[in-house]
Amino acid sequence: MRIARNVKPHEKLLACMCGALILVLAACQTNTGAGSNNSTLQIPSQKQNGSPPANSSPIALQISPHDGHPATPTTGTFNPGASPGPVPTGNGQIPAAFPRYFSFGVMSSPATASALDEMRSKNGAAFTFRYQYLTGGANTGRGWETWQQPAGQFATSYMQESDQYGYIPTFVFYEICLTNGPYPSDYCGGHNVVQDTGNLASASAMKAYFGNWVLMLQKIRAFGKPVLVIVEPDLWGFLQNAAGGTANAASVPASVAASGFADAAGFPNNAQGFAWALLHMRDKYAPNAILTLHASTWASGSDIATSADAGLDVAGMARLEATFLNSAGLVGNPAGVSSWDLISSDVADFDSAQPNGRSWWDRYNRAFPNFARYLTFIGDISQQTRRRIVMWQVPMGNQYFDTMNNTPGHYQDNRAEYILGNVSSFATAGVIAVLFGPGNGGTMNIDAMRDGVTNPAPVTSYECNACNTHASSYPDDDGGFLRIFVGIYVQHPVAIS
Repeated sequence: MRIARNVKPHEKLLACMCGALILVLAACQTNTGAGSNNSTLQIPSQKQNGSPPANSSPIALQISPHDGHPATPTTGTFNPGASPGPVPTGNGQIPAAFPRYFSFGVMSSPATASALDEMRSKNGAAFTFRYQYLTGGANTGRGWETWQQPAGQFATSYMQESDQYGYIPTFVFYEICLTNGPYPSDYCGGHNVVQDTGNLASASAMKAYFGNWVLMLQKIRAFGKPVLVIVEPDLWGFLQNAAGGTANAASVPASVAASGFADAAGFPNNAQGFAWALLHMRDKYAPNAILTLHASTWASGSDIATSADAGLDVAGMARLEATFLNSAGLVGNPAGVSSWDLISSDVADFDSAQPNGRSWWDRYNRAFPNFARYLTFIGDISQQTRRRIVMWQVPMGNQYFDTMNNTPGHYQDNRAEYILGNVSSFATAGVIAVLFGPGNGGTMNIDAMRDGVTNPAPVTSYECNACNTHASSYPDDDGGFLRIFVGIYVQHPVAIS
């Protein structure tokens, strides 16, 4: 549940409270075991000291009919669109815990890892990561640290469940905007720059925030295996906005040493010092945490993810954003302070066909916005920050199954199809993993709507004149698209190095 930039404050607060309640209830459920052992589809176990197998060899799958469902197709038949053409070559190290092939993950609530295991067993959909938000505000009394007892147990339970089923646990740490500061938590949503910068400059808010950050790190350290953390998506883009034309995190005031938090002592009171303090605390408490710095598509002005302007200076926008990100903990860090491991990037907070969806991307790369422009942008970011990219919160909708009739939970999008049809281009641009997930009430790859198998009449949508003509045999809200086509992909995954 990411808080969209255009969500009204009262709607955002309700979403957070409802989301937290759902997470608490889900976390209290009892797991039912490691999924079916009657699979006819054999794949190597992902579980290897908590990490997927680190090799670039194709994964052999034996595909057979299962449980009354038709056999999984052996070749992709969805519409991959047109090639994006040449893209910038990305750069940067790959974390040791990551597989040496382009990998996938998915949003997965507590007590639902067994559902992913079933997809892996039946369809070969060997997701590497599963992710979950840690949110609610650092001093609100309803944040993630309160969702199970003792404080922070929620994170521990999620990591343990992920490890039990062989997935790398991933957290989206989204706390600053929802923390009480000069304005209350519910001011977040539509007031992000004011809320983020106000909280960042507040000594009391930041003391609570740093304590919350350290609690998560302590739980990760106790877990003892690699954990991916997407750190404050949106925040860094809003801080770049607040920096004006300087593109320098040091120009944005923050209460770091001034917060009085012991582990922040000695760091400058600006957003650059804030980044350094977060990294220092990672080094001290949880060196097994893999941290991302977030690159938003809108941070440098116009949003390349929504703009139809063919004249956007994409290279200039990427250069300006990379300059800011480099100043926020990538370049010039104090001695003994590590750096961010990766760059994260999100492309939308709604499926394109949702009522609040802001843009479709042209899969033929003729009109704007489109995939070629995004790959140029993110490839430039990767080059200039010398970091690989994890795409996160990529919409799960498709235009393949009848199921996708643009009703609640079954909204169309074309990003999953395009990415799976053009993996090599994304890998060239520096992307090493894609994590699918709904932003705000979008399509899921499980039966979140609890409406079972649905095959209504095809509908007409963007670049799709009733093209979603394939009948589904799965209750998944996406018709089973991800389980089927990620399963096909991992038969011959794209190597990265």
